[in-house]
Formats: sequence, C-alpha cells, structure tokens
Amino acid sequence: MNSNPYVQDILSQPQALRAALQGYPAQMLDLLIQALRAGKFDRILITGMGASLNGSYPAVLRLSALPLPILWVETAELAHFSTRQITPNTLLWVVSQSGRSAEIVRLLECCRDNPPAALLAVTNETDSPLARAADFLLPLNAGAEYTVSTRTYLNTLAVMGLAVTQILDEPLQASLDAFYAAADAAWLYLERLNEHRQAFAPLVKNWQNALLVGRGSSLAAVFNGALVLKEAAKFPAEGMSAAQFRHGPFELVDEHFSALVFGGEEAARSLNINLARDILRHGGRAVWVDSRPEPDLPVWPIPASTPLTRPVLEILPIQVLSLVLGELRGFVPGQFRHLGKVVLQE
Repeated sequence: MNSNPYVQDILSQPQALRAALQGYPAQMLDLLIQALRAGKFDRILITGMGASLNGSYPAVLRLSALPLPILWVETAELAHFSTRQITPNTLLWVVSQSGRSAEIVRLLECCRDNPPAALLAVTNETDSPLARAADFLLPLNAGAEYTVSTRTYLNTLAVMGLAVTQILDEPLQASLDAFYAAADAAWLYLERLNEHRQAFAPLVKNWQNALLVGRGSSLAAVFNGALVLKEAAKFPAEGMSAAQFRHGPFELVDEHFSALVFGGEEAARSLNINLARDILRHGGRAVWVDSRPEPDLPVWPIPASTPLTRPVLEILPIQVLSLVLGELRGFVPGQFRHLGKVVLQE
C-alpha cells in the first residue's frame, strides 16, 4: 500500500514543506509591500480553485487586519461574473498549483483587457501561463505531484502564511520557525501512518457519509478535507462552517450521521465543543479533531501547534481517513477515474 503514489505524496509532505520554507523569496515582495503602504491598492482580491482556494483561506482571515477590502472569490465565478471587481488599483492574488488550469487561463485573458494594478502569483509551476503573467511570483517548491493535492496544499498554506506575515510587518523568522516546527510535527505524525490507519479503520467501517465542520482558519481543512475524501476515496463528504451547520443542516443528525468537528482557534473552541456534544446527544457520531482532547468526545488528535501553523496539521488525519475509506470502498486511494491532475476543461 505504501508504494501507492498518493501515499508517497502524503509521506513526502514534511520534506516538501521544508523545501518551500528554504526557497521562500522574501525579497520578492519588497516593492509590492511598498506599494501597499503607499496606498496604491484599493483592495486585495485572492482567487483560486479547489485546494488552491481552500489553502488560501487562513491568509484571507489574517489580511482582514488591513484597512482595505479583502475579497476571496473562486476563479470561475470571478472570470465569468465578477471581473468588475478587478479594478486598476486591485492587487490580484492568484493561487494555482499548476498555473494553467482552464479557469486560470480564462482569468488571465480577462486581465489583458482589464488589468489589475499588480498580479501576485502563487504556483508550483514556474513556467506556467500564470507565472509568466505575474508581476510578483511566489513558488511553492513542492516538486512533482502526481495525484490528489497533498504537498502543494501544505506548501500553499505556508507560502501564503509567510507572505501575509511580511505584509502585516510581523517577524518573518518567527513564522519560518513555526512552520519548520510544524514540518517536524507532521513528520512524526506520518511516521505512524500505518498505525493511524489501523486505528481509524474499525471506527469508520459503517460510515455512509461525513460532514466536516469548523470555524476560522480550520475551514481550510474543513473545505479541503471534504474535497480530499471525495477525490481520493470517492466518499460522500461535505464541508461547511459550524455556524452554517447550526442553521438548518443540523436536521440531518441521526444514527447514520457522521461528523468531524475541528477544535480550531480558542475564540470559538467552546462553540465547537458544544456542537460535537449536541451531535452525540441527538444520536449521531462526532469525532473531535484537535491537539487537546475533551473527556466526553471521541478524539483524533493532531500535534500541538501555533495558530499560524495549525491548518498544516489539521489536514493530516483527513488524509489518513481518505486512505482507509478508499480501501473500504474498494478503490485505490488517490487514483483518478474521470479526471487528471490538472483540470483543463471548464
């Protein structure tokens, strides 16, 4: 099983994360930050698709500390319906693993007639159309990835996180140190990959679906975890904010219902605990995903981390779960049936 390319991609994430940190071009953003501080931008618009969009969400939250609008828009919606949000004073921040997916290419075509003030690109392919069009380029340095997004997702979290640290004029070395520590923690967690798989298998053998819920920066793992379960394991999964789940979808809870509840940031942790307890009280299954267990909740622990790096570690148990559920459903985890690595058709 460990010879599966998807498993190999999962296991190689800590090494790839270190490569992203070592290759991060801090000086690349000097002129952009000067323009930002001089008031040259009227908004920052962050866009991507799939794991690239999901991995950018913690950066969106942190950037909200700035005194200008921060927009987060799926590239397909932006290119077809919202191009007027790209003004001559917009910092357009485009995140794409390949830099050449269909929606990215369409957006670049739109930008020829409606250019932003600056185009900041985050991509793993430095010879892609996106990279060539960029005014500022932050490479992911994740190496070749052959299946479901793993290394590129973690590296997106890190590269975006470091860029925001610079933009907010926070100490860059402290953020680098935190991400290096997260890489070490991920390596220790993944060293026990087979042990985790064996522990998860009996717990989920009767699952028919899964809902992932959380708040704040945990929504990166919520959204991307649901994507991973669908893509890698062909397993019905959905991700939404814990607050949205309270507003109607809670009616789904019964003996067939299964949820992963992310502990997340301290500001809303108690709300997430109460939600997990309510799911159990109404007959559903709820698993607590956090570095701190709660005595009355089933827990899938993740390594302790800083708020900055927690999203890197929150995705790891979901990747393990995708291996287990894929095998239980008779699929080769991570193997594509209908798609390729890069989506070239809208």
